[in-house]
Amino acid sequence: MQYDHFTQDHENNYIVHGDEDCLYMNIYMKRVDPNANLDVLVHIHGGAFMFGRGASYGPDIIMDRDIVFVNFNYRLGPLGFLSTQDDILPGNLGLKDQIKALKWINENIKYFGGNPQSITIHGMSAGGASVHLHYLIPESKGLFKQGFSQSGCALNPWVIAENSREKTAKVADLVGCPTKNSKQIKECLKNRPARNIVQTVKEFQPFQYNPFSPFGVVVDGLWTSNAVLPEDPYNLLAKGKVLDVPWITSFTKHEGLYPASEFWANDQHLLDIDVKWNEIMPFILHYNDSVTPELKDVVSQKIREVYLGDKAINRNTFPHLVDIISDRLFVADIETSARLQNAAVLSNIYVYKFSYRGATSKSTFRTKYNEDIGVSHGDDTVYFLYALLNTTSTKNDRAMSNTLIDMTTSYMKTSQPNITNKWQPLNGNKYCLLEISGPETFNMKCYNETGRRSFWDGLPFREYGKLEETKFISDKQEL
Repeated sequence: MQYDHFTQDHENNYIVHGDEDCLYMNIYMKRVDPNANLDVLVHIHGGAFMFGRGASYGPDIIMDRDIVFVNFNYRLGPLGFLSTQDDILPGNLGLKDQIKALKWINENIKYFGGNPQSITIHGMSAGGASVHLHYLIPESKGLFKQGFSQSGCALNPWVIAENSREKTAKVADLVGCPTKNSKQIKECLKNRPARNIVQTVKEFQPFQYNPFSPFGVVVDGLWTSNAVLPEDPYNLLAKGKVLDVPWITSFTKHEGLYPASEFWANDQHLLDIDVKWNEIMPFILHYNDSVTPELKDVVSQKIREVYLGDKAINRNTFPHLVDIISDRLFVADIETSARLQNAAVLSNIYVYKFSYRGATSKSTFRTKYNEDIGVSHGDDTVYFLYALLNTTSTKNDRAMSNTLIDMTTSYMKTSQPNITNKWQPLNGNKYCLLEISGPETFNMKCYNETGRRSFWDGLPFREYGKLEETKFISDKQEL
């Protein structure tokens, strides 16, 4: 059951669909051979913790190789992530579903020909963040050999939800339940139709489907003894409380095309963003709840000044808007995560940037036009997991598909992504990554920072443990 970003009615309203009876998984193998002992790829779907399903990405491409492939569902949106910030409704039900699925796979995959000692967990976007969170969740230890996070990590600002109790109370009020007492809230919500509960999501998204993750993960270790996530992800990484197994993390060249491609498709959206910048951007960039009210406008204007100067938002300046969204919602914190994790573990940490634009793109689906506006969020995933896009229509696309299948399956088997000997794991304080710009075009590049990380880290976002390090001049002074 979900309020879906990508399913709309005839009036272009997002709709609720799905069923509460949703906790199923799909297991794919070429043959029924319990003795095959094959490497296993477990895909955790994305969708902002709000929408999607396991079968959003299917086996049609990756099963060219001799592996076992698994995907599964978990509860989403308010049904998966409501929290009263206490023991009554501590939150993270969706993550508990993921843990349960991983335990089941670990115990039973041998019957499907899978090797329980060779399980690689993979995800894109919220799925990538979920993979990273399992490195920090004590109960997930021992359930997988390594992980692969595309375009999402535990530190991205849309992962940890703010003001969860207030949001839960608002949901309760909208469906006619008490709002003060946690036990009464929970008991009343259990007797309300799930569809009515999920329909309330629209009241948390003032501009289109933004913020796209109003309900998400909570640091339940702050209020319950039986916590999924004992501390905030930043502190866990900084303290070295992270699973010491290999990790691949990655981003695309134009991550911000989710959600910006929807704005490209409608000139009115771009005009609204330009005219109502201070009003809209805190929701698109997920800082409406993490910046104090007196600083919100000055932060918004500082972001505009740094990326746009005095330019208006329109199709000519659209790439700058994409850069803003890319850096804030994805790239800067992927770097921070990789650096912190590399400092904490002995296992190899690999990073890549995907810069290849093929015949089609995820942005095509969102804009409804097959116009090259960049390498979108999710554009690498579709070359090895099937997602309703034809990524094998050209010779180059077929070659890129083989490259990414090779990368994934070699990593599954050897814990190294063996597509080029140029690709080296992070080493010391250097932030070096592989840029993939063609099927056989690979370049290692080292950066002081990516995604204007120091700029974003300098803004007064009350997020994670970074808050204590942030120094910000008041709005009465020059920023």
